[in-house]
Amino acid sequence: MVFHLFHLPESIQINIINTMNPCEQFFTSLCSRKSYSFVKTHRRAIEGLAIYTEGNFDFRLDDYENTHMKFHQSFEFLNHDLKELIIDVNPIPFELRNNNMTTFWAEPREGTMKLIEYVCDLFNVQVRDMEIYCDSDDRLMKWVQSRQKRLKIVQFTSNYCKENQFTPETLTNFIMDCEAKEIQLNAYITQPLRIRNFQKRCDCFDVSIGTWFTLENLMTLDCIEITVTGKQLTSTEMNEFFKHWMNGGSPRLTFLQVKLDNYNEQELMDGIDVKWNMKTVHAPTSEEGVTFPFDGFYEIQKITNGMSAGFRFKYGLLFFGVWPCCFNLFRLPHVASMSIINEMNTIEQLLTSLCSRRAFSVTKTLRRKSDDITMSSDNTCLVIDKGNERLIIKQFEEDPRRKEMVTVNGKSARFAYDAERSLINTFWAEPIVGTMELVEHVSSLFGIQVDRVVIKNDSGTRFMNWVQKRQRSLRMVQVDSFGLMEDRFEPEDLKNIIMECEAETIQLKALHSSPFQIVNLHKKIDFVECLRGTWITVDNLMTLDCIRITVQKKRFTCAEMNRFIKNWLQGGSHRLKILQVEIHEYNLLDLFDGLDTRWNTERMVFTKNNKDPFIGFFEMNRSDGVTAGFQLFDDEFRFAVWPNGSGNVLDLQ
Repeated sequence: MVFHLFHLPESIQINIINTMNPCEQFFTSLCSRKSYSFVKTHRRAIEGLAIYTEGNFDFRLDDYENTHMKFHQSFEFLNHDLKELIIDVNPIPFELRNNNMTTFWAEPREGTMKLIEYVCDLFNVQVRDMEIYCDSDDRLMKWVQSRQKRLKIVQFTSNYCKENQFTPETLTNFIMDCEAKEIQLNAYITQPLRIRNFQKRCDCFDVSIGTWFTLENLMTLDCIEITVTGKQLTSTEMNEFFKHWMNGGSPRLTFLQVKLDNYNEQELMDGIDVKWNMKTVHAPTSEEGVTFPFDGFYEIQKITNGMSAGFRFKYGLLFFGVWPCCFNLFRLPHVASMSIINEMNTIEQLLTSLCSRRAFSVTKTLRRKSDDITMSSDNTCLVIDKGNERLIIKQFEEDPRRKEMVTVNGKSARFAYDAERSLINTFWAEPIVGTMELVEHVSSLFGIQVDRVVIKNDSGTRFMNWVQKRQRSLRMVQVDSFGLMEDRFEPEDLKNIIMECEAETIQLKALHSSPFQIVNLHKKIDFVECLRGTWITVDNLMTLDCIRITVQKKRFTCAEMNRFIKNWLQGGSHRLKILQVEIHEYNLLDLFDGLDTRWNTERMVFTKNNKDPFIGFFEMNRSDGVTAGFQLFDDEFRFAVWPNGSGNVLDLQ
């Protein structure tokens, strides 16, 4: 098709793009790389826009109120009258009816993945919800989980049809592999299912069909909100659950609703001190800012982990809520307690929180929020910084000689404190587990996440992967030998760390014991800082999917940089904004071979870590209208990318 849009002034092009609906924008983007780039850059964002999948072969583009496009992937069939679109250089037959598109593929599930990737990148959206059917496999769910930090809802559903049955093994594997914020079970099964030691962590767990669900499953779930309406539990079982909570179980739970087979107050309250409360309290749910009101309920007369709880029965459902209690740690009025907590510095607040679960809850509830606390960690050492304050917490193997005890994330641990050096030592059967418990404790206390993970030559990837799984994003992974030859990494260990890292930035300062290469380094990461990069090759530079790449201690040739530039001109490194590498020769014939460049002294480009702007460089345009410039400066090759028509002062920091 002939595309005339770009023969108009840019302001008119933008207006035209934004009068299109998402379906029209999608098809416009398919015309060429240039049209794709223009639509992606200038389209007006739609609030709440996301992708929802249904089984292996269907998904839709939706914004809660409107469905803008539906995609169905089918097996190929020979029909030469069908139109074709180009995805990844491959012609794909399709039909379009009222914004509902059917595409035809040799492998439809692969087609679903290709189209989701294209739509996500074009509209800057993610998959929000997934419906998994009994005939689905786990590849699509695992693929979505691997490409984005967070998935909101996964529903395993039979679509209310008893013929659509999951096998027990399939459903169990689905549940245990699911990493969504909310898991919904609306699934019939072929035969009875039993999951023992159901240690599953998510924010919300909803069982609307699930006669297999047991009290044991309920007590081992690690959730904020749980709904069980697909299985009737007894009053005696719920009494056992209340006692489980009173003994410190289900510490994250704040709201539970279950269907009872028979409401029996005597069985519910057996052995529990409760009092009728006519006040209205609000139990938090898994949805941020959403609470459930309890107005008239039985309040459990015991404080657990600094929390109060109560229950009531209504509409055949038992509602159980948990909320922060109001009590006085120092036997002082609430305002005075708050003043004392907020007179403490960060180190003192943390030390106070380690005294008991009650002290933790009071400190967490009363402390004034602060946005400038950061936490970094390796396997056995946690560092907390706030301004000029720094606290180091080291974990060691058990030492029975230590008598002082503290409570870390509800667990008891031996403890020593050096006030002069702001150093805490804790002692555990397995130090790395102690570090994990401390991360959970500090994260909950201060409302922060791990900012940086440091990996040493004996660290492995266990702690890094645990951090990546528990939080939405990780700013940096730093791999470091600290300049010591005895702390060199084995090549295989270094490869595993690089390939498994999901942080925004990976900083490599690692010495390695022997030369090595990584073939086909297809790795998506925003920023790569390879400060001891003797192993990295120009092929690695071309296959990395990054915004910024910095390489030191490796000198490239001008011929290699020429290869890199040509790869970029052909559409490679499409997210790249900045590349900085060292170069060991000035062979301008090799560098400019086959390139159409122009000298530019008008633009100033500011880049990270460089005080001086990027001035005086060779400039070129790619076919999609994106511009790049490069220069040689003091044995350094700098390459920067920016949209066409960006003006003469560019900030690429």
